[in-house]
Amino acid sequence: MIRSPGVIALRLVTAAVYVFMLSPVVLVIWLSFSRSSVMFFPPHGYSVTWYAQLRYQPQLLSGLVYSLWLAAAASLISVLLAGFAALGLSRGRMRRRGPVEMLFLGPLLVPAIVTGIALYVYLYVVGTSVRASFVPSRWAMLVAHVVLTLPFTFRMVYVGLTGLDQNLERASLNLGQGRLGTIRLVTLPLMRSALIGAAIFGFIFSFADLEISLFLVGPGETTLPVAMLDYAQTQIDPTIAAMSAVQIAIIAILLLVANHFVDFGKALGVGRAR
Repeated sequence: MIRSPGVIALRLVTAAVYVFMLSPVVLVIWLSFSRSSVMFFPPHGYSVTWYAQLRYQPQLLSGLVYSLWLAAAASLISVLLAGFAALGLSRGRMRRRGPVEMLFLGPLLVPAIVTGIALYVYLYVVGTSVRASFVPSRWAMLVAHVVLTLPFTFRMVYVGLTGLDQNLERASLNLGQGRLGTIRLVTLPLMRSALIGAAIFGFIFSFADLEISLFLVGPGETTLPVAMLDYAQTQIDPTIAAMSAVQIAIIAILLLVANHFVDFGKALGVGRAR
């Protein structure tokens, strides 16, 4: 089969873009196996010493544990809120759903660092008005990460819900099940893939966030990206590359798992779900 020059050029450009995007990831993983205590390319000898040294970095390890807890809690709450919102929009009798949809997707229009500043100022002002300290705190961080992940989880759950055959729900209602029973026995099982995919995707966005967390971290409770940034400001050695490789591996595994449950291209498409 003879391909036109335009198709070949398009594939070459696509391949070049992929190489450009993935080269930093490959480079970080490569440097994490360097035997030298100074990062330079190409490495002179290879070792897994820096992975073993991670257990002597309490700041990075505590950041990893805290980020895992935060991402799990934020994604769970975000999926619950997204599920209720998606059910209300898709099964309710609202005439103009577009503005409400855009309200949930609105945080995507604001840069994350602006969101972080705005949340910090808002929580600080509210806390001052009631004579309480809301920032920095673990709960302020959790609220911020729910705000961060909600647009993505809502989009995935909403697309998954609107794609269901509503005749199955009508059949359940006709057979005597109430609305809550139909949601529990019919709708939720059919939405399982969308809910799992949304939870994993929300976890990934929370786990990798730096901009919002940078303004809300408290003493002794630092997320992994912020801890890695602090470490890189004082030391440049393959330890930071090894921890980055661990973070990349966790995200890659989650993406592979999520890919079996949800079509990301459809769920995150710019078009409105019908």
